[in-house]
Amino acid sequence: MQKRTKYKLYTGIGALAALVYILIPVDISPDPVPVIGWIDDIVALLLAVANGVHWASKLRKSKKEGC
Repeated sequence: MQKRTKYKLYTGIGALAALVYILIPVDISPDPVPVIGWIDDIVALLLAVANGVHWASKLRKSKKEGC
C-alpha cells in the first residue's frame, strides 16, 4: 500500500470514528452530568476538526506542487 493511500485510509477511519463516537449514545462520561459529560464529545469533535484541517492543508499543498 502506498504511503498516500494509507494516509487517506487512516484519515477516513479517524473521521468516521469521531463522527460515530459523537453520534452514538454510549460515551466515556455520561452526558447528563453537566459540563463533564460533554468534555469527551468536545475532545472528539476537536480532534476530528484538527484532522480535517490537517488533511485539507496537505491536499492543497499536494495540488499546488502538482500544478
